Amino acid sequence: MILTLRKKMFLSYSAIIALFVITVVVSAFLSERMVELTNESSVSGKRMEVLQRLNLFARTANDNGAHYLLAPLYVEADYESRFNSNVRYVNAEMRRLVEMTSDAQALAQIDRFKQKWADYLTHKRRTMALKQQGEAEKAREAYAKDSFDPIAFALHAFFKNEQARVDRNNNEIRGIGNLIVRVNYTMAGSGIALSLLIAITLSNHLLRRIRLLKSSAQKVAEGDLQVADLHFKGRDELFELAEAFNRMTHSLRTVIDSNAFLMQISRRDALTGIANRRCYDDTLEREWRRLVKEAKPISLILFDIDYFKRYNDHYGHQAGDECLKLVAAILQEQVGPADLAARYGGEEFVVLLPNQDRSDASGMATRFQSALAERAIPHIRSEVSEYVTVSIGIASASARELDHPRRLLLEADQALYAAKESGRNRICFYDPAIAGKGVEPHQD
Repeated sequence: MILTLRKKMFLSYSAIIALFVITVVVSAFLSERMVELTNESSVSGKRMEVLQRLNLFARTANDNGAHYLLAPLYVEADYESRFNSNVRYVNAEMRRLVEMTSDAQALAQIDRFKQKWADYLTHKRRTMALKQQGEAEKAREAYAKDSFDPIAFALHAFFKNEQARVDRNNNEIRGIGNLIVRVNYTMAGSGIALSLLIAITLSNHLLRRIRLLKSSAQKVAEGDLQVADLHFKGRDELFELAEAFNRMTHSLRTVIDSNAFLMQISRRDALTGIANRRCYDDTLEREWRRLVKEAKPISLILFDIDYFKRYNDHYGHQAGDECLKLVAAILQEQVGPADLAARYGGEEFVVLLPNQDRSDASGMATRFQSALAERAIPHIRSEVSEYVTVSIGIASASARELDHPRRLLLEADQALYAAKESGRNRICFYDPAIAGKGVEPHQD
């Protein structure tokens, strides 16, 4: 039979689970026995309390009987009443003792005590009747002969038996507790040893192949598809995984180059070489979602080239394309590694600044304006300068304040409109009250 990896793991876990189940069953059985012994000791303790009260009431009854025989006539009734009350208390405690006793040996012992108590009461009542008949001296002699010792000995023996029962139960409870500890330690040690044995066995059998598979997968993840095919012995899941891995690398080799090329084309502007509108849209959505979770700011710079249509009309469309390329190159030099510069369309460009506020965006826009002015691209048809200039709109906000990332673009577009309306070649910030605040253009 071929043992697949799944079967090996199942058998290993089954052995560990079997040890666990045995531990639980044995511990449950022993714990149940401990509960029984604890309950039995509790009942014995209650019986011992009853026996102590029995001893007290019986001795008090005996003393009151003696006082009755010695007492003068005017207090006889009082001592007789006390005697009878003590007898009732003893009888009540005996009934309570019988109710809480189920052990046959203890019940037999109770019956023997009840018989001795009944005989004792019969003799005492006869003796007390002699005094009532006027034979007080004879009654005292008879009372002295009737010893209370058999009652006391019976109660003492009963109490000792209960005490011995409690001691035995406590000793057994301690023994069971120690046994449970030993069983748990033994089973835990066995489980650990078995787990280690299984781990070592499986690791020796599987680790080398897993490492080979991991190493090959890491190379593929790093872009190296020229990995050697994996060949494992056996017909388990790792063998099947290696075969699937080999097929995957073969398929990837045939499509990765074309996919990468197509992806690059789809996210780059064909004319300027910087990111295109699609790349900008995807990046804006992704960065906005990330910054919403982190409660960080996000800024957007939107600008276009001033009087670019006149530039095309005067210098020609080929020169216009070269101008766009040069502006894009200057812009790309100013953005940071975490920022994105993209051509939005025509002569419009956009810069996405994640985790940057208004002052950061203003600094970046100012640096770009300065770099563009230093390059001094001629534009004699412009009404604001003899060189190419740009009008810039900036919008900044906390990502959590935006219900949708497109709102940031609309605000930047309004700021750009304000920059054009206020004379071009300047930076304006989005302001919902005045639709933009102008900043004086950079002067050469």
